[in-house]
Amino acid sequence: MTAAGLEDALSGSPFVGRRPEVARIRAAHADSVRTGTQVVCEVVGDPGIGKTRLVHAALDGCLPALPRAVGTCVEAERDIPFHVFRHAFGAPHPVSVDPQHPTAVPDGLPTPTAVAPLDVRQFRTYQLARRLLTLAARDGLTLVLDDLHWADTSSMGLVAHLLRYPVSAPLLLILVYRPRQLDTAMPFGPPDAGVPGGRGRERIELGPLSLAETVTLYPDEDPADLGRRHDRAAGNPGYLAALDAVGPADGDRDAAPTTGPRLTDRAVATLRAEWAGLAPVDATCLRAAAVCGTPCGVDLLAEVARLPAGQVTESAWRLVRRDLLRVVPTTARFTFRHPVLRAAVAQDTDPAWRAEAHHRALTVLLARQAPPAERAAQAEHLLGLPHGRPVEPYVDVLCRAAEQIRGDAPELAVRWLRTALRAVRPPAGSPDSRHDVTLLLARITGEMGNLAESRTLLREVVPELPVDPTGRRTAAVAQWVRVERLLGNYAEAAAISRRELVGTPTPTAGAFQLATELGAIGILSGHPSPVPGGAPDGEASGVDRAGLLAVRGLAAAHDGEVQIARELLAAGAPIVDALPDRDLRERPDCLLAFGLAELFLERPADATRHLDRGITLVRDAHRDDGLCQLLLGRSQVAYHRGQLGTVIGLTTEAGGIARRIGSRSLLSFALAFEAQATAWRGGPRDDERAVALARTAVELANDLDSWSGRTAATALATATLLAGDPATCVEMLTDAGGDSRLTRLQASLRPMWHELLCAAALAAGDLPEAYRRARAALAAADLLGLPGQYAFAESAYGEVLLARGEVLTALPYLRTAADRFRAAGMTLRHSLALVAIARASEAVDQHGPAGRARRRAQELAARCGTERVGLRLARPVRALAETALTDREWHIARLASTGVTNRLIGRQLHISPRTVEAHLTRIYRKAGVESRSGLVAWVSRFDDTDR
Repeated sequence: MTAAGLEDALSGSPFVGRRPEVARIRAAHADSVRTGTQVVCEVVGDPGIGKTRLVHAALDGCLPALPRAVGTCVEAERDIPFHVFRHAFGAPHPVSVDPQHPTAVPDGLPTPTAVAPLDVRQFRTYQLARRLLTLAARDGLTLVLDDLHWADTSSMGLVAHLLRYPVSAPLLLILVYRPRQLDTAMPFGPPDAGVPGGRGRERIELGPLSLAETVTLYPDEDPADLGRRHDRAAGNPGYLAALDAVGPADGDRDAAPTTGPRLTDRAVATLRAEWAGLAPVDATCLRAAAVCGTPCGVDLLAEVARLPAGQVTESAWRLVRRDLLRVVPTTARFTFRHPVLRAAVAQDTDPAWRAEAHHRALTVLLARQAPPAERAAQAEHLLGLPHGRPVEPYVDVLCRAAEQIRGDAPELAVRWLRTALRAVRPPAGSPDSRHDVTLLLARITGEMGNLAESRTLLREVVPELPVDPTGRRTAAVAQWVRVERLLGNYAEAAAISRRELVGTPTPTAGAFQLATELGAIGILSGHPSPVPGGAPDGEASGVDRAGLLAVRGLAAAHDGEVQIARELLAAGAPIVDALPDRDLRERPDCLLAFGLAELFLERPADATRHLDRGITLVRDAHRDDGLCQLLLGRSQVAYHRGQLGTVIGLTTEAGGIARRIGSRSLLSFALAFEAQATAWRGGPRDDERAVALARTAVELANDLDSWSGRTAATALATATLLAGDPATCVEMLTDAGGDSRLTRLQASLRPMWHELLCAAALAAGDLPEAYRRARAALAAADLLGLPGQYAFAESAYGEVLLARGEVLTALPYLRTAADRFRAAGMTLRHSLALVAIARASEAVDQHGPAGRARRRAQELAARCGTERVGLRLARPVRALAETALTDREWHIARLASTGVTNRLIGRQLHISPRTVEAHLTRIYRKAGVESRSGLVAWVSRFDDTDR
């Protein structure tokens, strides 16, 4: 009844999927008609999987159509001999039979005596039935025997006889059953070797529907909700129909996986038939199993059911034979056949009995120190059921379990804590209990990246916390400040920090955390605090001291105080390297600050070590709040090394996380870093994409004074210069820098920005301004003493000398720059410096050094994944006339001068002919020509001079 009932729930819906299975049944039908013999087809599977619907859907399309007889077994009639055959051939009522005197029944099927071994009389009865079936099938017959797992012994014996002695007529015998619910040993399945059988034999085992098939079955439902519903039903179409949407029992989606899916009353009534006839002991054990939920042993079932263990063991095995419970492989534990069945049993159980049973289960699990998930499941149920006990013990169970699993399953921990928080809302729980739950929930939601919820919870609870010597309130405020910082609310975060630090004793851990946050906020907002040297004052844990040292070191490195930064990192590095992973997993910002400070001091190996350790730790802990920042930091190390593909991959992932957690400032960083890498990659469409990314980063930044705003502005300056717009480059850099000395830009990178302005001036043809910028870069590099920044300054000065035509004077500067770039590990800039050396050497006929520099530059460019090197190698060394052209424009100009059409140029560069035409229009304007013939002459003038 249950299988039919579940499938009736699908009545009116279309039959979907199952094409291979339908084809096999139809092939069996065709084989029976073609050969004129018996063909057997077994269709097996779990309840509700769609066995009956499959059979009838397949037979409805068979040609030629054969007469169809369908017999369905019913559990209540399993003591009536041949009852499935009676049903198939239309017997109006079962016939009472004296077992001592077999007689013929009205439908022509004789009734045998109930004899255990097969005797002569039974064999003759089966042979008589076989001859009757042969007559019925002489012109073709399809006989469907459904729910055969409830068949009586006589019917089973006759089916076995037909398999051994098939009828000599076109009979398609379809056997539909659940293999796990067979009381009688079923001789079906693949026949044994040497045992005669029919000419055809098919066994079709039905599995679940795919998600695509489920969507086809319910085309009007929301795909996301339908996906969750599909997962809960495990693709079983009967259970899909039984589920009421996908909501949990109490209407709270967060509680769904534990409390079970909510079933319709009709579905529960349908499924109830599976356990309605159970003996009281079996019914109690089944309800106890529904309370236990997870796979459970006999001892736990006995405690929950309050029955002797031996009695529970026998009952459990009876439930297994009915396929209500199943044995977990390789264990002595039992579980429900399907979660929907367990939900139906739970819904059908008296709530008061369930509450007492859950309490008994929780008591046993606590005494055994069971896994957190098992304890929490019972406590969560108890908080949703009516009982007269205090809620605090159950809330404490949920909080302890959430703390234990938050690193492995934070979503589950959050669900438990939300349940606990609802339970302790006034007037149910005490204020202390509510504060504890709220703080823990705020902490875990923040770590998951749900910053908005974490912020709301902290805003609610922190004002209620008293100041105490343990630093509980200060630690909560530090957590709140960090969330505000991640959201980019720097002013608010700074105000909260300063307000809390007033009157807070310095030695407390919370004070250290607040001081660390205040230092980070100063850097990010563009208003860093003065950086003291040496170790921080006061007593604190290793991770607190290391965090404060790291932020102070980062601030010093950012502001160009190189010696102070080195001293602070030297004091903090031994501490952080000695810290266990557990401590750093809790405070990943410490590793981020160390990595960035080391990068600004041009120690990329150390930066990589610390950042990679942080990324590994936060990935394992599922901490999106820390992962986004660490990925951005790691992308800057890759950018330093010229690993452009790695930069784009890391920033793309970080950008996705930033969007998910709702942080505009982190998303601005991600887009800006991606724009820089895309611009230097130099592909045919990279210029436009890089500019678009950088403009979006500028729009997302809070203001140009913040670190994210300045980063976005410098990224847009880089992208626009490489795209051929030096005016915008100068505008963005000077606005972000605040004045001609760029005093608002990061001091430790100031020579690099002066070099960029020098390149913009050269592109605009302003040689005096380019010279001033080159000299400013040299002066800024002298203050820092960092090899990489010296390299930028010397490269700028060498390019100015090249533009003046002083090639021999420029070469030493360019060579020194290349050596310094190599020493600093800046592979991309090293390759570009080698390009300048190759072009300059060729201009003065130093072909040997030029060839070596050219080959090395191309090797490094391949490692970096940039096309800029190849484009620049094609440019001549000439004064300002051709410097206004970008690398891409010069490449197109050379191609056009050879007579190649726009279409062929576009095909070679993977851009459209219209884009080529737009490039040529800009080239004509910059070159001062009006046609392609004028462009040919203009390009050839450089070739004649420089080659």
